[in-house]
Amino acid sequence: MLSHNAHKVDNSTRNYVYTGYLTAIFGGLLGVVIGWDLMKKRRSLATGEKGFAYSLSDRQHGARILILSGICLILLLTLVIIALDA
Repeated sequence: MLSHNAHKVDNSTRNYVYTGYLTAIFGGLLGVVIGWDLMKKRRSLATGEKGFAYSLSDRQHGARILILSGICLILLLTLVIIALDA
C-alpha cells in the first residue's frame, strides 16, 4: 500500500517552474537560466552515479521555459530596437 507521501508534489520545485514561466514571458534572462537548470542539473546518487536532479516532467517544463524565454527575449529585443530606431 502506498503512503500519502508517495504522491506529494514538491512545492519548491513547483514554485521554481512557475517562476521560470513568469520570467520567460517577460523576456528575462532568468527564465533561460531556470529552464536550463531544470533540464540539465544532475546530482550524485547514493551509488555514486550521476542522475537528473529533477523529474522528467520538470525537465520537460524546463525545455518549454527555455524555448519560451528565447522567443520572448527575441521579441523584446526586437521591440526595443524598433522603439530606439523610431
